[in-house]
Amino acid sequence: MKSNILPFLLGVLIFTAPLAGCLFTEAPVTEEPVADDVINCPSGTYPSDTSDDCVETGSETIVSSNENQNSTTEQDGGDNESANETDNSSNETEQVTIPLPLAEQCLDSHQNLAMHIHPFLNISIRGSQVIIPSGMGIDTSACPEKMHLLHTHDDTGKLHIETYEEMTVNLTLFLEVWNISQIFSNELFPLFVDPSNVTVSVNGVTQNVEWHLIALLDGDQVLIEFDDAIPDTDGDGVNDELDLCPGHDDYIDEDEDGIPDGCDDDDDGDGVNDDADLCPGHDDNLDTDSDGIPDGCDLIDDSGYDASDLAQFWMDKFLCQNGSGTGIDDYNTTGDDNHVCEVTVTTDENNVTVTMNGIPNHDLESGPGCCAAPQSYTLTIPREPVNDTTGGHSSTNCPSAGGAYQCAADRGSIAYGMNGVPFFGPEDGPGGDAVAYHHGEYEEDRQQIWLGIGYGHSAGGTYHYHADANIMHWHPNETANEGWLDYSFPSSLDSQVESPVIGVAFDGYPIYGIYGNDGTGQITEMKSSYQLKAGETGYNGIDDYEYVDGMGDLDVCNGHFGPTPDFPQGIYHYHSTIENGIGEMGFPYFLICYHGEVPDTGNNGGGGDDPCSGYGETWGPGIGPPPAGCGGGGGQGTQSTDTVMLTNTLDWTSILLGLILLTMGINAFRRYRR
Repeated sequence: MKSNILPFLLGVLIFTAPLAGCLFTEAPVTEEPVADDVINCPSGTYPSDTSDDCVETGSETIVSSNENQNSTTEQDGGDNESANETDNSSNETEQVTIPLPLAEQCLDSHQNLAMHIHPFLNISIRGSQVIIPSGMGIDTSACPEKMHLLHTHDDTGKLHIETYEEMTVNLTLFLEVWNISQIFSNELFPLFVDPSNVTVSVNGVTQNVEWHLIALLDGDQVLIEFDDAIPDTDGDGVNDELDLCPGHDDYIDEDEDGIPDGCDDDDDGDGVNDDADLCPGHDDNLDTDSDGIPDGCDLIDDSGYDASDLAQFWMDKFLCQNGSGTGIDDYNTTGDDNHVCEVTVTTDENNVTVTMNGIPNHDLESGPGCCAAPQSYTLTIPREPVNDTTGGHSSTNCPSAGGAYQCAADRGSIAYGMNGVPFFGPEDGPGGDAVAYHHGEYEEDRQQIWLGIGYGHSAGGTYHYHADANIMHWHPNETANEGWLDYSFPSSLDSQVESPVIGVAFDGYPIYGIYGNDGTGQITEMKSSYQLKAGETGYNGIDDYEYVDGMGDLDVCNGHFGPTPDFPQGIYHYHSTIENGIGEMGFPYFLICYHGEVPDTGNNGGGGDDPCSGYGETWGPGIGPPPAGCGGGGGQGTQSTDTVMLTNTLDWTSILLGLILLTMGINAFRRYRR
């Protein structure tokens, strides 16, 4: 019997092992609601959320559920009798509690105080000191047998300010308490009748602000002076005897040099006399673009690079030069790859030549086309890009351009990033829109396509981007435990700052990131002007899209002329895009045609007129097999011999074997039962 039952048990074990993770799940526990005790409230009230009491509708007043709600409020005057009748006839009258003014709030005792301070006040009226009496603010009509928050215990001018909570008290509180406490005194009337002749100083500093803005702080020496006999001809609050600049406001001193502007020969403080000032109100010495016009009055910014010669620009902007690249890792291999980005830039009289190994300056995910490996790329571009005005090009890969511009490759390299990584056209190996598939716009039934971080992946060892590429200028915040996998486009980028240059097209024009200047000085996300044709999804790649002039910010090639951080005077440039002007897919993501002339220098990809462009000797996810007559076709690119592709697939062989053994075991068990 044991020999018969063994196959059965072994089959069950093998068959169920892969499914074990799905069998033991725990259903969420739900709690049955417990009914609360019901509180019966009188008409016009409802149960309180915080107690067992009832609350009047439209009021915060709590009414006990077993008490009668009708109440009478004492009010003065005969007219209030009818008001009381109205109040008694309805239980829905709103009760509004108005807080007492600070001057009418009273202290019950000196206990539980949060603040107890002692500023000192001295008042002078026409040269005579006003005595602030002892007991001011104590036992008044507003606070009988109690103290105001501000009061005195002697006649030295020492104020006692005591409160049950921390707060800032201003000078008006003293005046209000004085008017309540010293109801029969008229000593301070001049302060209110003629405030223009009142001077207030705190610790010897004149306060040229409203009284309610003058705080009473602990230990401060406050002086209030009234003197209508001292003239102040210019009305600046400084009497004529002490006036620094007669006829002008002594308190206006823009350059803060201690000389009021009305008497200052150099109002803007730039060291240039007003009579010779080139740019009044601004520093004549600041001239960023060295055009002789101070920045404050310069309407044209001549700073930045020379748009007629981009040699220095490219030498400054390419990354990974002179051994500055650092080791990076491919997350689809088992070990630390320690690949290093390498770029070299040289120039001659007419061109800029860039050699690159195609390794990015950030960690990557190769995907099913694993694994990324160093390449050998050489790009030659003109020092001065020239607009293409000849036309007559094939429109196969850019139908909307109508032959006016040379098409970029549909798949394969169309540009290079500042880290030396190729930018590929929008189509993947099977011919669909790789980015649209990544965003779930259609189902791919021809070949597995997969994009990793930064919209990049590998094909036969060639790592490349299909969109974004802004990741080359992003770095994880290690303090916040960020890693490269935390990068998200575009949310990881600063939408308030113009994106830096991320690549160069084969015509020599720069490609900038997603955020740019809209021409009015506003920073905005650049939107493409392509949309899916009616009923299409991107399954057929370029053929599914059409250009709609004015839908977005960019032209038919996905670029425009305008200012950039490096060329404030403007230059034609492309942008990476992820949305169009109506919030849909931002096809073509980098560019689809070249606005400038593409030099015949043998750059990889580009051209679009070459039917073999974009196909390699090997093929795989992201790059299709070469058409007939294009050579290659030796089969899909295989993974590197010194790396191992990490997979997470189901072992169908084990399942099949388990089914066979399970069947054998069931048959044996049946024979045994007989």
